[in-house]
Amino acid sequence: MKKSIFIVVMVCLLVGCSKQEALSQKKPLSSTEQFVIQELMNDQGLLATDLTEQNDLYLSESVGLWLDYLLEKDDQGRFDEQVSVLEDHFLQKNFIVWQIDGQQAATVNALIDDLRIIQALFVAGDKWNEPSYTKLATKIGKNLAKYGMKDDVFVDFVDVISHDKASVLTMCYIMPIALKNLQSHQLISKKQLNKQLTILRNAPLQKGYFPKYYDVQSKKYVFDKELHMIDQLYTAYHMSTLDRETTVFRKWLLQHYRRDGKLYGRYDANTDQPAVDYESPAVYAMAARYMLAIGERNLAEQFLQKMETLRVNKGTGYVDKQTQATHIFDNLLPLLAEREVKNAESDELE
Repeated sequence: MKKSIFIVVMVCLLVGCSKQEALSQKKPLSSTEQFVIQELMNDQGLLATDLTEQNDLYLSESVGLWLDYLLEKDDQGRFDEQVSVLEDHFLQKNFIVWQIDGQQAATVNALIDDLRIIQALFVAGDKWNEPSYTKLATKIGKNLAKYGMKDDVFVDFVDVISHDKASVLTMCYIMPIALKNLQSHQLISKKQLNKQLTILRNAPLQKGYFPKYYDVQSKKYVFDKELHMIDQLYTAYHMSTLDRETTVFRKWLLQHYRRDGKLYGRYDANTDQPAVDYESPAVYAMAARYMLAIGERNLAEQFLQKMETLRVNKGTGYVDKQTQATHIFDNLLPLLAEREVKNAESDELE
């Protein structure tokens, strides 16, 4: 742990508060953050997927989103705690396993979660001048590049032990900013970087939406019969970080939003109609992040306002109105989106 954090903790301990309280004093907690910490985080710092059937299921996705949020919040104390959780529970043979079910760890990784975590560690290392974060990111990234590619293309997952791997690359897994960081740290070559980015850049549109994945063996794009809005929004968001034009998708998205007065979680690709009857805080959060990325801050704020209507009770997290169920993804992604929009507003005022 960085020396300055150690000093803060020790001073606070001397006056009678806990280490966790010491590390969280820097910033007041939002109601959603408080809900995550009090209701979904156990005493080991692991983030449960929900409060019922999956309350002992922990995902690397949650680790990455939490780290991203803490970076945006500038909360190194909690960031450092979660890095320890990552190392103690998720890191196996220099792979990040994608889930832990009770005491049983998965035997494969998930590319999107790995890239998100690697990127967060690289940024944190620079932001807080903490070499241990950069060293960890380099170790994970080097291993991912060694075992997680097929024909110089990253694939969705690889087995931690056998190194057997997938043969497809899901489009929303292609995270340009993280891939560029891998290349700048000489963990992948310029040629390998360009190969990933070309797959994203050349993704064809069908009626305005993106393919589901790229088949590495056949070198073909594959579309889904049912569109997951989170996947579509992530792909558009990543595409926008390449300064690629996403006007066609933007138009498709807003047409559906204005037609129905909401965004549904999934759509039928053939009929263009909703395939489910629910809305998702995470979908609105990702729509806000995408709009912010393309310079549409007013629309980003509109989606955040729509997201807020899904909160059952003020002063808590996001819980389903009908079932009273919650999911950590529907709390972490809104937290991140709110903080990014808030930080963008602060930057404009400076």
